Amino acid sequence: MHKFITFITILTIASLHLASPDVSYAEEVDNNYRTITDMQGRLVQIPANLEHVVTLDDGFVAGVMTVLQVQKKIIALGSHCPVKNFSYTFSKVDGEQYTYVDGRNPVSYLNPWLSDVPYMATYKQSTNFEELAKLEPDVVFMRVGSCYSCSDGSNEVLQRQIRLIEAMDIPLVILNGPPAYENPSVEHITEEILLVGEVFDVKNKSLELANYLESIVSLIKSRTAKISEEDKPSTLLFGLSPKARGQGAAGTAQGKDTIEALFIKDIINAKNAYQGIGSFSIINIEHIFSMDPDVIILPTAWGYHPPSELYTAPYYKNLSGLKAVKNRRVVALPWTPCNCAKRIEYPIELMILAKACYPELFSDIMINEWVLEFYQKVYGVDEDVAKGLRSAQWLDWTVEEQW
Repeated sequence: MHKFITFITILTIASLHLASPDVSYAEEVDNNYRTITDMQGRLVQIPANLEHVVTLDDGFVAGVMTVLQVQKKIIALGSHCPVKNFSYTFSKVDGEQYTYVDGRNPVSYLNPWLSDVPYMATYKQSTNFEELAKLEPDVVFMRVGSCYSCSDGSNEVLQRQIRLIEAMDIPLVILNGPPAYENPSVEHITEEILLVGEVFDVKNKSLELANYLESIVSLIKSRTAKISEEDKPSTLLFGLSPKARGQGAAGTAQGKDTIEALFIKDIINAKNAYQGIGSFSIINIEHIFSMDPDVIILPTAWGYHPPSELYTAPYYKNLSGLKAVKNRRVVALPWTPCNCAKRIEYPIELMILAKACYPELFSDIMINEWVLEFYQKVYGVDEDVAKGLRSAQWLDWTVEEQW
């Protein structure tokens, strides 16, 4: 156990460490410790027997730990993102209201007890280092690029957080999520999964998970690889933002630098209709009609929005002339709050995108059934639990539309 250090002492020690070189461990000190290399090339000495783990991210590490069956070791989370329940309501043209409740991260659905553990920060707020020191964890995971860190790794605040945790003499393992790189890729997620498996000394289980997720990526790539440029549909990642509507805009668009846009371009082999940059670019009605996309994808950063909202809500009536709306080619991604760097469910997003863009190439895959197989394979649950996960991720629209 780590000796408790007061917050003032932590700050003092951290200031002394600013110019200090990284400590390197050439080999294990004894059988009670192991040394691993994290994704920033840091050598980290960790106890061989890990019992108390803190995850400073958006639920990714907790998800991997759930698959590896070591989630009971979690004593604190980075934020409320993995455990908060969400609800959403919208009105149809006829005045009927649709309400969606209990939108949840799979981690929360499978581990409801996690709602009772403390979390170290509120959204985009700095870590409570004093509380972290009191917990005396055996290891802390920090995921760069997640909604928790909101940083690409070069951010001064993030670096200060790293120094403070190191000053507490708490082993810190840093993962680099896709946004931490200039050229994000799902291969980075594989590296993260394997590193978490190495920390808990269950490499075979983590490799099995990574291989399964990558097999879905490979399947999609193999089916779409030969699509010619003229046959690629234009696809708009369209956020149905109440805030944007309040400002007189149509909604938001996700630019070519987002990971979702990279999914579309590099894996799905389609076109991103919006060529701007940024995740929340506000677009007006004229702009969206000038793009007139073949396919509209509804992300969930602004709350859950099923396809039926765009089809039936009175405040979207002026978008009824869009090609994608008229042809009923609007789909919604799973409810994934705080999903800046993606979690292990990212293949679900990919498969929804692929089927929306190329329905004829994926006619053998019914998303409402396929997603159950995914949850069963990844989390080792039965069909009833898988159906619960599908509902918690607000994918029941795929059942209603037999899609």
